[in-house]
Amino acid sequence: MLRVAGSRTMRLGARMQVRGLAGYKQPPLSQGPGGKPEVIADDAEQATGREREELKAFAEGKEYFNRQPIQMEKGQGSFENPIMVPSEMHERTVGMIPKGQDGPIWFNITAGEVNYVPELNVHFKLYNPMA
Repeated sequence: MLRVAGSRTMRLGARMQVRGLAGYKQPPLSQGPGGKPEVIADDAEQATGREREELKAFAEGKEYFNRQPIQMEKGQGSFENPIMVPSEMHERTVGMIPKGQDGPIWFNITAGEVNYVPELNVHFKLYNPMA
């Protein structure tokens, strides 16, 4: 099945679902101590949620989010040979910087199908590296 990748929009009033990261439950809301009176707080003191978890992991020398680039091999990107993107989740947001462009084009791809990105004329497919 072929699916054109795109961004999702949510209607106002639509019910939001809480998702786990890569099959793990989301950490409880974590909040920094905040800034002291008359002092400007730094990121570690005022960060909350995933940003705070990422900063704590970075301080421990760990990587909270996978930011490793995917190297495209010659001949990849067709429907028969899509670019394989690792993800333990059912959906992943991906960014790609086309040659000669300054910023990335962002899009969502879904597991179980080949996803076509018309702006790039390239096909992508998610796979679970833990499976």
